[in-house]
Amino acid sequence: MTEQDTQGERLATVDRVWADPPAVHFSDPVYGLVPPNGVWRTDRGCYEFLAEHCRPGLRTLETGLGISTALFTMWGCEHTSVVPWGIEAERLREYFDRHGIDDKLLEVHVGYSHEVLPALPATPLDVVLIDGGHGFPMAALDWFYAGGRLVAGGVLVLDDLHLPSVTAGLLDFLTHDPRWTPLAQTRKWAAWRRESSGPLAEEWTAQPFFSPHTPRKA
Repeated sequence: MTEQDTQGERLATVDRVWADPPAVHFSDPVYGLVPPNGVWRTDRGCYEFLAEHCRPGLRTLETGLGISTALFTMWGCEHTSVVPWGIEAERLREYFDRHGIDDKLLEVHVGYSHEVLPALPATPLDVVLIDGGHGFPMAALDWFYAGGRLVAGGVLVLDDLHLPSVTAGLLDFLTHDPRWTPLAQTRKWAAWRRESSGPLAEEWTAQPFFSPHTPRKA
């Protein structure tokens, strides 16, 4: 079977889950937000992009849980999801049980990502999807902790670009830093390929694309 064939199978999985998604999310009684069909979703194109960049055995991580979690699992990725509410994980497991889906490669950590991510083993990752907490600076923290585990050539996906609290600072940085090559961008989501590796903590002098720095002469 060729890679084109297996990619076609992953896209077919997108079709199935898009039509019959896991109803894992609940309504927000404060703001009156109700997830359509019980699940919040991004643009279909984002899932299709992930289908193109995933394959069995890839090490993937996302903040949040929903359609993407089902897809990563069904594609055979070694997937980690970080989500604040255990009820969402329980609903997803029930969805898998009803559909006879093997979820042995799925690992769910219940808790807030800024607490969970730094406590996880710093194992390498191939794909990271940031779609968890949407208040500032949660997306930036998710990028710092999870993005720092991406291997060179790994893929970062950031959802909900229409929310300033998600993009503040982070989108500007990723746009200017040549160590992150843009792969796709819409009004809703964007993706980059990482060209470096290792932790993301560094001094401003390592970021000349923001503040050109000339070392002082001895």
